[in-house]
Amino acid sequence: MKRFILGVLVAAFSLATASAQSLQAGSPAPLKAGINESATDNFTGTHYWYFYGGPGAVDVHCVFKGGGLLGNSLNSTLTFTLSDSAGTWSTSKVLRSGSTASAAQTTFHAANLKKRAKIIVTVAPVANGLVRMGGDYQITASGVVAFGAEKAGDPIVGTYMQMNGMTENIGVTKFKVDGTVVAANGFTGTWKLFDADTHTYAVVINGERLSLIYRPAIGLVDASDAASTNPVFKALK
Repeated sequence: MKRFILGVLVAAFSLATASAQSLQAGSPAPLKAGINESATDNFTGTHYWYFYGGPGAVDVHCVFKGGGLLGNSLNSTLTFTLSDSAGTWSTSKVLRSGSTASAAQTTFHAANLKKRAKIIVTVAPVANGLVRMGGDYQITASGVVAFGAEKAGDPIVGTYMQMNGMTENIGVTKFKVDGTVVAANGFTGTWKLFDADTHTYAVVINGERLSLIYRPAIGLVDASDAASTNPVFKALK
């Protein structure tokens, strides 16, 4: 029964396509021109984005569609916050939506920014809770705006918490730039990019072979369930 409920929750919060969002407040991900799509919930955490706006008018349009459980709306909320990187101003709006309701949306409008600024966009789900609450969202920045570049290097490089999918819990695990893997319990291994288009990796740790797909701000999920938000290795902040 627990596995069945978990499977329903995972399906409820799946997302076909996602931009490269960030879980790190000090290292937000760049928004791209047009619609930026992603999903988050209280099991995943707050997402951080940035773009450059001004001088002149800037609009940031936000859309939120909540998830559900067994066909029932959970009436989830997401809080969208805009602030400048210097921390001199901040403004927030809360959107509420359920799986059976229409998507909630709002637009932040700055009629006349005096000078160019790096603007941080924070997307925060409700905190804590035993039931996964959140959903899909979109962000579109328009007007006098410019966008940063994606970070160089392979996206798998980073620190994760191993959650499932192995015969033994190995704890905090580092995927290093040289293609090696080191776990807190002493296990070691290797990672190798299998398919760049799908971010699929072949990973071997202590003799166990895993086929994993990297999903931004979620971590590494089983390649047989690529849309899952239940990671084998959860990305750490």
